[in-house]
Amino acid sequence: MKIYIARHGETDANTTKKLMGQRLDEGLNEKGIHQADELAESLKDATFDLVFSSPLKRAYETAMAVSKKIGVPIITDPRLSERDFGDFTGKTWKEMSEAIATDTNFKNIDLELTYDYRPYGGECVDDVKKRFLSFVDALKEHYFDKKVLIVAHGGIIKLAHSIFNEKTIDTPDNSSLHEFEI
Repeated sequence: MKIYIARHGETDANTTKKLMGQRLDEGLNEKGIHQADELAESLKDATFDLVFSSPLKRAYETAMAVSKKIGVPIITDPRLSERDFGDFTGKTWKEMSEAIATDTNFKNIDLELTYDYRPYGGECVDDVKKRFLSFVDALKEHYFDKKVLIVAHGGIIKLAHSIFNEKTIDTPDNSSLHEFEI
């Protein structure tokens, strides 16, 4: 089964390199709205049967642009939400790194790749992986014969590349589209 995952359009927090996770739920900025419209236009001739979206505003607004263009309703699923960054929500990666550098419990840790690191009240990558794979299992069980588009977040796309393509990628561009065989 193939699935397609698009990243949401740009937000103001993206431009300032701030961690949004689940707790900072802002919508698309002007450029992000334009990116969502461009993504929708590029998919206008696609034959998707289903569009799933994270319930977070930035993803849902992007999914709405696509849904209107291709005429397929949206199903939201919280398992597609971005990682919860806990108390580091709204901080930059640099600010988070500096805060952790003073915490002796987290010396010499790679923040992006350490799967069991839980940012002060947030989720570890393994938690995100479990919920995403739960979603994928449901897709395979109920929609194995459907062409599925998912609108989600950079962290979900990076995780999908790690799981299905066994590779690490940089943060994907806003409104980029990725294909996976599951």
